[in-house]
Amino acid sequence: MNSLGLFIPTNTIIGIAINTTYTPSSLSHLQLLHSPIPLFSNNFTSSGRKKLVLRAQNLGYKSDCDHQLIDLMESEKEVVELNRNLYPNIEPYSTGFLKVSDIHTIYWEQSGNPSGHPVVFLHGGPGGGTTPSNRKFFDPEFYRIILFDQRGSGQSTPHACLEENTTQHLVDDIEKLREHLEIPEWQVFGGSWGSTLALAYSQAHPDKVTGIVLRGIFLVRKKEIAWFYEGGAAAIYPDAWEPFRDLIPENERESFVHAYKKRLNSDDVETQYAAARAWTKWEMMTAHLLPNEENIKRGDDDKFSLAFARIENHYFVNQGFFPSDSFLLDNVDKIRHINTTIVQGRYDVCCPMMSAWDLHKVWPEADFKVVPDAGHSANEPGIAAELVAANERLKNIIKNGL
Repeated sequence: MNSLGLFIPTNTIIGIAINTTYTPSSLSHLQLLHSPIPLFSNNFTSSGRKKLVLRAQNLGYKSDCDHQLIDLMESEKEVVELNRNLYPNIEPYSTGFLKVSDIHTIYWEQSGNPSGHPVVFLHGGPGGGTTPSNRKFFDPEFYRIILFDQRGSGQSTPHACLEENTTQHLVDDIEKLREHLEIPEWQVFGGSWGSTLALAYSQAHPDKVTGIVLRGIFLVRKKEIAWFYEGGAAAIYPDAWEPFRDLIPENERESFVHAYKKRLNSDDVETQYAAARAWTKWEMMTAHLLPNEENIKRGDDDKFSLAFARIENHYFVNQGFFPSDSFLLDNVDKIRHINTTIVQGRYDVCCPMMSAWDLHKVWPEADFKVVPDAGHSANEPGIAAELVAANERLKNIIKNGL
């Protein structure tokens, strides 16, 4: 019997940790959990409001409990076996169009559990649009899954339109959609450009975000755009680069991004399509660690390519419409408390790991998962597995009220 009036066996360590982040370096200072209480996550930061630790040393225990805790932490994956497999194909239970400005109307859909925890999927590009396979990262029995096509993309109208199309417009659209669907708060999921938009939205509306999953980090910095569109990635994919390069005359190669802007906005439709195909194929040929022919063929679809290339180029010429190169990194404090996972392919050529690493360094509280045998695409097996597992972790935290 201790001073709290509880009988505690001498070989048991009891503790509670709520909303507490712990790392291997801090384990010796945090003794907890050798009890029937289940361990659901190694990052309890979803609300950022409650912090409570009952330290075993305060109950008179010796330091050898540290070793028990370390063993427990190392075996966490055995305590909770997270699903890492994509969920089966499902169909939406509702779809619609939301007029977000005098010019733009966006397509949206909902699938999964109508009474479930809401999660919004932010697609890449910008300009990529959503696909049915995007629903498969989420448990449809737990999640209310919301997909939408950003301005000018997918089924949204007008197609490939650049007018009134900036990051701030997209952030505002996400809020309008949340309010339209009467959702108080939701989880945010985004990869590539979707990670950019997820960070921008969450930093603008942190009180509306319950958790974040990011993949293939892209911060729209000058060095990232230069790497992929001005010859850096060509060192790895010279065969894919040359068709992209050769569309532009030598006297215009000082800036490929600006040279493509001229063609993607030409008065001649065929000039637009030729530039769009070259731009899109360059990205699709580099998006996977191993070539993916189905993905590469998307570059042959003129409608898809035009929106994808025009809108991407528009955002990149304007550096994401951010006020500074490091804007998203500089504002991490606004979302530091939100439970987040960052998933990054080691051999991502489109969005190289330097950006994920820079984000990780300013945001060490977020789980950081590097997939050693993957490139950029969310559909590569290792990345898909980590994305599903990240959603499962958040699901367990939400289900257990942590």
